[in-house]
Amino acid sequence: MNNLDLEKNSNQSVGQVGIFLYRAPKENHDELVKINRHSHDFFIKHGILKFEVFILNSKENMMDFVNFAKTISAGEDEEVWIEIQSYRDEKHVQEFIKSMEGDRSGDEMYEKFLKLITPGSIVSFGNFSKLSEIS
Repeated sequence: MNNLDLEKNSNQSVGQVGIFLYRAPKENHDELVKINRHSHDFFIKHGILKFEVFILNSKENMMDFVNFAKTISAGEDEEVWIEIQSYRDEKHVQEFIKSMEGDRSGDEMYEKFLKLITPGSIVSFGNFSKLSEIS
């Protein structure tokens, strides 16, 4: 995908996001960055609007709100990561999934990712639709 395609995607309206939340040992940080760079390129190639990755800044609670680090039991030697995949709508999600069918170039990336997250942990996931009543 060239820069014009990327600019076109970034200007499209996001109506749905996929959120992935997971924890990983701090020592795996650099390798996870590499995997997520590969994921970014792979997902853009298959038509996702945007793929963003963030790391939790603080593990402290705020007022009566419980920090994600506590809800997923992240230890001091772990980082909490969140990935956000942006789509136009549910139809676009299905088009994206169909586009990836048969492309085995992501399989190795996925297997490496599973080895880098905290052993025995899970990746929490959900698709969220934008509420038009608010925006």
